[in-house]
Amino acid sequence: MPLAPANQSQLIRSSQKDEYYQSFLRNNANEAVQTLAGSKRWLDWRREIELLSDLAYYGLTTFSGYQTLGEEYVNVIQVDPTKRQIPSRARRGLFILCHSFFPYLLDKVLVCLENELECGQESRSGVRQQQAASGLWSLESWLRRWMQRAVGLLTEPQRRACLPAVFVLHQGLTLLHRLHVALFYISGSFYHLSKRAAGISYLRVMGLNSDDGTIRSSYRLLGVVSLLQLLITVCLQLNNFRQKQRARQEWKLYRNLSPQHTHRSGPRAASCILCLEERRHSTSTPCGHLFCWECITEWCNTKAECPLCREKFQPHRLVYLRNYS
Repeated sequence: MPLAPANQSQLIRSSQKDEYYQSFLRNNANEAVQTLAGSKRWLDWRREIELLSDLAYYGLTTFSGYQTLGEEYVNVIQVDPTKRQIPSRARRGLFILCHSFFPYLLDKVLVCLENELECGQESRSGVRQQQAASGLWSLESWLRRWMQRAVGLLTEPQRRACLPAVFVLHQGLTLLHRLHVALFYISGSFYHLSKRAAGISYLRVMGLNSDDGTIRSSYRLLGVVSLLQLLITVCLQLNNFRQKQRARQEWKLYRNLSPQHTHRSGPRAASCILCLEERRHSTSTPCGHLFCWECITEWCNTKAECPLCREKFQPHRLVYLRNYS
């Protein structure tokens, strides 16, 4: 029978079917480990159990040269860039690593890096003592020790500069995934970044009454709408970034102001709950709570919300109270 490139709907249904069976395999593996090893050890190794389940699923199907259950469900086969033969074992192995192991490793690295950049020297020494007391080896503990050595070489200003970069990398990966999905809707070539990296595409058995043109046109329209939505999201995030930069510049402008008079007639002076010291350069949030200017602007660099009532607001809505007593 004639073969033709698989369309978007077939690739999406195949991926959904594979995710269903992967979830089924993960749940059974989690239940077995939780029953045999206990809940505590299961919680410690839950991500690794899910990774091994995914590697087992793709190892028994794709890496062994067979169709996955999703591919068999929609009757598609993998081919290499020549479209004349199935992918080599090296390509299939690269796809499995990029699809299952690389996201797991990247998530572990970014989480460890963010934790090390956020915690102070005392917290890092406490973590080291806790690791030495446990004495158990794991990938996460090895990554944490490696990150501790790497972050220990940085100065405090460099740590503060690297922390936003990690957040930007998180957001960039999310936007990259959304951009790739929108391009898939338009072109219909690769549904996963891992298959694009490995150069694996799909062919299908072409039926007699195929409405492939209508399906592809509908998905192209969806892809254009997705690109517009992504563009709006990027514009909103850039606007939010500019507002944070403006708040940071205002903080730099007022940080060197002369200290306000601290002597008051009352027995107790007002204190800031963030630094637990007497409030300097009083600043009000939209909800009416008062903090030091430096404390609340530094807080808003990571969380745009009130530390007391958790009301969300943009940093530019902070009000610096001049001559406030």
